[in-house]
Amino acid sequence: MIAMDIDKAMKNPASVFGTPEVLNASTELTAEQKRAILLQWKDQLLQFQAADDEGMHRSETGAGATTNCLARVTSILSQIDADLKQSSQSS
Repeated sequence: MIAMDIDKAMKNPASVFGTPEVLNASTELTAEQKRAILLQWKDQLLQFQAADDEGMHRSETGAGATTNCLARVTSILSQIDADLKQSSQSS
């Protein structure tokens, strides 16, 4: 990825990174930037999930993929939060 476009990443994280794991592995972003993008990604996934629950779009496969990705985003977000908390306590 050449010259990270933070604005694009914030608007549509999946289009920039593909998976939460790719975002987490990025060396171009600070932990705070990763956290902000992951929070946006989580919000978007929750919106997709709400739409799925209301039967507004997509198939069961899509709903399952949303739930799976949401779990991975939440897990990585928790890990980053723990790392940030630990580094702020040791400063």
